[in-house]
Amino acid sequence: MTVHASTVAFDLPVGPRALVLSGRSGRGKSALALELLAIGARLVSDDQTVLHAESGQLIATAPPAIAGLIEWRGVGLLPVAYLEQAPVVAWVDMDSSAQDRLPAPRCHYVLGVRLPCLHLPGHGAVAAGLRQYMLGQAWMAQNERAT
Repeated sequence: MTVHASTVAFDLPVGPRALVLSGRSGRGKSALALELLAIGARLVSDDQTVLHAESGQLIATAPPAIAGLIEWRGVGLLPVAYLEQAPVVAWVDMDSSAQDRLPAPRCHYVLGVRLPCLHLPGHGAVAAGLRQYMLGQAWMAQNERAT
């Protein structure tokens, strides 16, 4: 399955874990991915992400034609070191913004795999917040609260 999304991963003690940034064209997926790369994330794929389920886990890869490339709008494609694949632990819906200060956990299902789904605030330290979400493994607690 191929989705219109950028995917970045953070290196954790258990290995890399990925975050899918999904949304319509022009929503800032690549820009947010670039910000996350600048603070320690690693690129899996930009603009299009290939997903498959394996042993109850969602795995992200890049289509071969765009592997190792990220778009900087207004400049063009930039080469970047990338991960060939990474397990996905959370989904970011960039088409919806967070309305509540402390929202109830949301889920997104892809290929039968349940993932925490984040709606981002319209302002503030989005990249820094996502970095801390990943490094603090907040998706684990969010999964527990959603059950």
